[in-house]
Amino acid sequence: MTTSRQQKAKKELERRRAAVLQATRRGEAELDGLRSAERGQEFEEAAQKEQGVADLTRLNETERLELRRIEAALQRIDEGRWGECVECGRPIETRRLEALAWAIRCTGCAEARERAGQSGGS
Repeated sequence: MTTSRQQKAKKELERRRAAVLQATRRGEAELDGLRSAERGQEFEEAAQKEQGVADLTRLNETERLELRRIEAALQRIDEGRWGECVECGRPIETRRLEALAWAIRCTGCAEARERAGQSGGS
């Protein structure tokens, strides 16, 4: 990867990290609000509240995963390893990195891993 591509990716990853952190804060505030809502609600309202808490909890887990991927990609940029497939060592396709800046595998290796039924990153 060229230095300009790395810089562009780093800026995009940092922008995305800030957006995820902001969304997480909003979600946590909403979750706190749902948890502190009146206890004397009717059954249907209580069920809606429970569903809201579950949805926000799942969202928070998704955001944590995305943040881990972003942080790992930023570390690879700093170490000069960003854009290199962890499986085969070849460069990850530019289009793939533009779409998924935290990708750790080239398209071929990612597809092979999916066919084998494995997960754990892109």
